[in-house]
This record gives sequence, structure tokens and C-alpha cells, in this order.
Amino acid sequence: MNTPLPTQELVDFYSSAYLIAAGQKLQGTYKRGSQTVFIFEDSLEIQNLLNNYFAMQAEINASSYAQAIKNLKNIIHSSTNSHSNHNSQYHDHNRKDTQ
Repeated sequence: MNTPLPTQELVDFYSSAYLIAAGQKLQGTYKRGSQTVFIFEDSLEIQNLLNNYFAMQAEINASSYAQAIKNLKNIIHSSTNSHSNHNSQYHDHNRKDTQ
């Protein structure tokens, strides 16, 4: 039996983009009311990255961060469009099939 790994759920768009730019993998998203929730696998590394981010001590490549922001915006917009066409509220970004 596979035990699900603990997850870190964030609604903060820019900290989520920072985690992606820092090399963390987005596990999925879902809508909570009007907010998009970003799901990451929880780890000590993510906790340290978030602590640095919110303490304004994070260092990241500006181009990587800008690209992560663009990618998250695309995910939000495509997820909004797919939610209007599908019943599922959860979008798994690791899934290989297309809908």
C-alpha cells in the first residue's frame, strides 16, 4: 500500500513561482473558491526555501523566476478553461495523458 507523501499547499502565486524557479516540482493545482491552490511535495528543502522567500533572503535567477510566473499563469488559465469543460476540480501536472 502506497502512503501518500505529505504535501505543501500554497495559495500565494509568487512564492509558488519561486519554488518552481528553485527547482521544486509542482504536483498539481485545484480551485478553492476563486483561489488556485498550488500543491508541492512537502520537504525540509521547501520549508527552507519558503523561509528564505518570506524573510526576503531568497536568491533566484531572474529569468527563471519570470519564466515560472509565465508558466503558472498558463496553468491557471488552462485549468480555468478545463474546469468549465470537465467535472474534475483537481489538475495533476504530472499526468502524461491529454484531455
